Formats: sequence, C-alpha cells, structure tokens
Amino acid sequence: MTRGRRKLFVALGVVAILLVIIGVRFTLPAPKVEVVRPAQRDVVEVVVATGRIRALVQSEVGSETGGVVEQVLVREGDAVRAGQLVAQLRRGELTEQLLAAQTAVETAQRELQQISRGSRPEEIARARAELEQAEQVGRARLEAALQRLRQLESGGRQEEVAQAQAALSEAEARRRQAEADLRRTRQLYEAGALSRADLEKVETALEAARAAGESARAQVALARQPVRQGEIEAARAEVRSARASYEQSVRAARANLQLLLRKPLREEVEVARARLRQAEANVRLVEERLRQRNVFAPISGIVVRRNVEPGQSVLPGQSLLALADMNRVEILMETDEANIPKLAASQPAIVVVPAYRDQPFRATVAQVGPEIDALRGVVTVRLKPDTIPPFLRPDMTVDVSVEVRRLSNALTVPVSAVVARSGEAVFVVQDGVVRTKPIKVLARGEEVVAVEGLNPQDLVVRQALRIREGQKATPQLSR
Repeated sequence: MTRGRRKLFVALGVVAILLVIIGVRFTLPAPKVEVVRPAQRDVVEVVVATGRIRALVQSEVGSETGGVVEQVLVREGDAVRAGQLVAQLRRGELTEQLLAAQTAVETAQRELQQISRGSRPEEIARARAELEQAEQVGRARLEAALQRLRQLESGGRQEEVAQAQAALSEAEARRRQAEADLRRTRQLYEAGALSRADLEKVETALEAARAAGESARAQVALARQPVRQGEIEAARAEVRSARASYEQSVRAARANLQLLLRKPLREEVEVARARLRQAEANVRLVEERLRQRNVFAPISGIVVRRNVEPGQSVLPGQSLLALADMNRVEILMETDEANIPKLAASQPAIVVVPAYRDQPFRATVAQVGPEIDALRGVVTVRLKPDTIPPFLRPDMTVDVSVEVRRLSNALTVPVSAVVARSGEAVFVVQDGVVRTKPIKVLARGEEVVAVEGLNPQDLVVRQALRIREGQKATPQLSR
C-alpha cells in the first residue's frame, strides 16, 4: 500500500469518529438543573455587624486631696451606689487635730459663758481689798519719803546721830567686857586651869570688840557731818517716785474695780464670741479635710477599673477607680458605608452577646453616623437597648442584626439564584435552554430575596453560579 492511500484511510477514520461523537451528543438528553418557581413569602432584610457596649456615663473617681491610701473598699465588677464610700486615705494626724479643735471650742464656750455672766462677788471684794492695800502702802511710802526730805532740808540728822551714838555705846560696853574676860582668862591660864587655845579665843574676841568700837565711832562722826545737796536731791527724787507709784497703783486698782462693776462688757462678750466662732470654724475646716480623705462614688454603676492599692501614695485628682453607669448604655456598631441608604433611626434590631447567646435582647437604631472612617470605609451606628440585661458590661462585644426592610407576601427566590449581570438578574430555563432574566431586588433576607420582574411560573435556577447562559438544561423542580 502506497503512502498516499495510507493517509487517505487515516483521514476517513478520523471523520468517522467525529461523526459518531456528534451523533451521540445530539442523541443524549440535556443535563438536569435544579430550578424553583418564585414563591410568595414575608421577607425581612437585615444588616448584620459586630458592635460593642458603651456606657453613656462613665466617671474616673479621684480624691480631692493627696495622701496614702488606707483602704479600697470595692473590687472590679462590684456594683456601687452614688455616695457610697469606696476608698479612704490615712487620717491619723487629722483625727488628732480634730480632737484639739473640739477642745478649743469647749474652752471658748466656757469663756463666753463666764464673760456673759459678769463679775463674781468674790472678784469684786478682792478688787476692793487691792484698792485699799494700794492706798495704804503707797501712802506709807510717800509719808516716809516726805519725812526724810524734811529732815534733810532742816539741816540735821538727829535720828541718825542718836542711832550711831547708841551703837557706839553698845560697842564700848562689849569692849570693856572683853578686856575683863581676858584678864580673868590670863590668870587662869597662868595658873594652869585653862589651855592656850582658850586664851587665844578670848584675845580674838577682844580684838573684834575693839574693831566694832572703832566702826561705831566712825559712824557717829559720819552722822554728825553736814547734809550734802546731793542727798537732798535724792530724797526729793524718792518723794516724786513714791507719789507717782502711789497714784499709779491706786488708779489701776480703782479702774479694775470699776471694770468689774460694769461687767459684762459688750466688747468682751463680742471678743469671746469671735473666739468661739473662730474655734468652730477651725473644727469645720478639719472636718472638711477629714471628709476629703473619704472617697465616695459620684454615680451609681459598676467598678470597671481599680487603679490603686492600700499603701500607695496618690496626688489630688488622681484616678483611684473608674465607674460606669450601666443603666444608661448604647451600642456602637460599625458597618460598611454602602449600607447607609438602608439604615435609619428607629429601626429595630436584635442584639446577641456571644457569652449569652441564649439571651438575645432588642434595641433600636438611635443615630446613623455622621462620622465615617474614610480609611476603612465604615460608618458608626448608635443603638439604644429597649431593655438592659444585667449581664452587660462596658466594652462587651455583641452581634447586631438591624431590620432595615420588611415586605409582606412578596415574590421571592433563593439568595443563591441572584447574580450580577449589568445589574441584578436570575437564570431561567426556557425551551430547554438557560437564559438570563433581569430583575429588581426589593429586599434581601437571610435565605430568600424579594424581587420584581418574574412570573410565578418561571423556572428559576437555584444555584446560579454553577450554570452558564445558553447551555441546554433539563429543569428539575425542587420542593
């Protein structure tokens, strides 16, 4: 067989195989495709996103004054009431100051009572006695000074001379007695009856008596000398001093008596009252400082953070605790900005806390935006819980489903049937061929989509992503 004839036989074989394949294709039935008919249903469209709980009222609790923390009375997670004592700073030195201030108030009260009563009878009697004594003593001193001055001015010192002469006579008498004692003692000594020491003792006494006599004679001579002008001036000065002292002491005693008779004085009462007011103000000041050492909860809520422990030093205004009022909370939800046209205030929502999935609760959209995160393309939605479950805590993560649209008895198809084809469309099987049919989506539920543009008898492909337009198909209606 020639090479040309061999090529001819091969080409004829290939053609035969192709004819067989084509024949088989056109004789086999088209593949089955699952289809559904549009059904009338209620459709609820929701926007689902993750959010977090935020307390509208949060408070950092601090102390008005600095000091050392003595005790913290609450722990994180505890519920507290407004005005409840939550912490204390050390108060030891202020307690002592308060006791001292209270004692001062008691003293001031007693003084005010005493001054308001007036003078006691015994005080008045004592003042009268002091006045009489001042008059007597001052008068006696003045009289003595005047008498001395008169003597000096008269030129004589008769009294001084008489006193000096009497002292001289007494000294001479002692000398004569001492000489007689010495003669007797010497005789006894020479007779051996006395010792040398006894003799020397008598001799010493005689010498002392002679010295006293000499001194007395000198005093007599001095007293008989004429009066000097300086002595007169000194005596006059003494008179002036005695008179001034007399007048001053009498005046002071009389003023004291008159003061006691006039009591109670208005001025003294006012001063005593002022002292009492000052003492009471000091008590209030210390009590206020003590109060500042107590830290009270400004709001009712949950302790979300405890920042200090006992023994720690703190400054005025430093945060000791953080409280959140869980009676006033909101939910912050972030969703794609493409959902903004769907969202509006007053829309209902279902909120689920992952840790309490069996206890969902309802909320209502309070505000959409206005802030938008341009970098992430999300908008913040604020929701208000209809009721606040007791297990909510600040910053807790929640899942939110916002109901944005509800249609009753709408024509629906499965979500998987809708595709994007220059708009929204579905695939339908017509005369054994898959064809595209444009639709308008009215609402998207979790499983079905409410649409316009279909007839109840259309055979809509359930799984649109598995089919291509124009292919042949044998529709299999699913239930």
